[in-house]
Amino acid sequence: MRNSNLAALKGVAFGVVAGALWLGNSPRAEASPFCPSIATQTISVDGEPVLKDFPGVRLQNGACTNNGIGPDPAALSGAALASQALSELSQSTTQETARSAENSITNRRDQEEQRCAAGFSRVNGECERNPLPVAEETAPPEPPPAPERPSKKTKKGKAGAVAARETRPAPPHKVVYARREPVVIPPPVPVEAPFRYGVWGQVFGAYEKRDATGMVAISGPDFNAGLPVPIEVSVQSRSGTVGFQAGLDLTSRGLIAANDGLITGVLVGYISNHLTLNTVGTSSNPTIVGNSTSRLTASLSGPSLGVYGTYFSGAFSADVMAKFDILGLDQASTQNMAFAGPFGPFSFGYSGSGSTSVLDSTVAANLNYRFDLYPNFWIEPTVGAQFTALGYGGGAADLGLQNGTQVMVQGGARVGTSSVFSNNILMTTTLTGLAYDDVVVNGGFIPGAAYQGNNILANADRGQVRGRGILAFNFEFGQGLSSFVLGDVHGGQGLFGAGGKAGIRYQW
Repeated sequence: MRNSNLAALKGVAFGVVAGALWLGNSPRAEASPFCPSIATQTISVDGEPVLKDFPGVRLQNGACTNNGIGPDPAALSGAALASQALSELSQSTTQETARSAENSITNRRDQEEQRCAAGFSRVNGECERNPLPVAEETAPPEPPPAPERPSKKTKKGKAGAVAARETRPAPPHKVVYARREPVVIPPPVPVEAPFRYGVWGQVFGAYEKRDATGMVAISGPDFNAGLPVPIEVSVQSRSGTVGFQAGLDLTSRGLIAANDGLITGVLVGYISNHLTLNTVGTSSNPTIVGNSTSRLTASLSGPSLGVYGTYFSGAFSADVMAKFDILGLDQASTQNMAFAGPFGPFSFGYSGSGSTSVLDSTVAANLNYRFDLYPNFWIEPTVGAQFTALGYGGGAADLGLQNGTQVMVQGGARVGTSSVFSNNILMTTTLTGLAYDDVVVNGGFIPGAAYQGNNILANADRGQVRGRGILAFNFEFGQGLSSFVLGDVHGGQGLFGAGGKAGIRYQW
């Protein structure tokens, strides 16, 4: 009995260890995220259907082929082409979080510039000095009671009784008191705190779609006499982003000039992006190779952290920010692949998946100058640039991704006006128009050898000037409390996006 129990325990322990080893080193379900290791075609032999296997298939220059092992079939991997676009979409996601942070920096600066100084409060939209405290007028003290005087003795009666003494009040005396004038307390000199602190938080969401077309080709020695077969590929991407950000900063005034100020702070946040990329490959010669389709889904999510600062002096202001998005990337794809081969065209279905990590590092800066056009109405031209660097972790090469950089420049103007509600709620409405362009796009995908060099979405962005419009409403409630809501749209050829943000701020 003891031996049987010991054997059972050994069996359980072996099973636990084996299971742990399998979970820690689970085999990959596929040899490649984008190509099957074996492609199978149904051919006819003596009038009977026979399955023909093509082993050793792998991705080479955007095509799934067996590299000359026996008969040489080839098929376009639409999922591989779509995966190349993930760098472009990752940078777009990072730009969205950067714009959200830049908006909070601008709002924080506007709030500080509009704040009433110490000793002042906002009345009907204007900063007015607080009323002076006045000492209350005190009533004069009550007069002291008059002294009592004894009355004269009365005559004795027959019984010899003596009349009791009487007390009479003294005649009233009229007392005149001097009137005291109210005492005015001199107002203390308002003293600004050396530092003011502020906290803020916001949520945001955005939707973006991109469409692009491009030409690729497949070739092989065993079909079309070794000549390439052109294929037109259309790529459609749809992405949705949600996230939040929060920050803590401090403000110092009077650094160089009497009316200047510096705001510096830190921010944290979290972002989640889900995107879908569909590709359709249309063959120029269906008798050699058919049409193909693919669907790739991917998710980018992770925390953000950064630092920012803004300096303002009179009408001039400058904003700068450095931010890091630490994201995990997971993707899965399903393809209906169109092969060309020595026995004619055939279709083959395949699914694959992969994952990696990516660090998006962003530095952004903007210069602004405000002009007052009318009372309560202004315009603020702005120019800026944003640099983004992508650094991928392990497994990126299997997805056709590599480190890359992007530089975006923008320019435009904000116009704004303010109005007052309930005497103390100041609402500032701003309308912003910007033009922006990704002037530099380097790397991000593996351009040669294993992957097709034509990144269709990235090429569609190069040299394209996009536009962005932002409508924002900022509410200042006094006592350091404010909030905002905004909506924005952006787009251009092959691109449309829209989003919204809302947040709250408090400073003391």
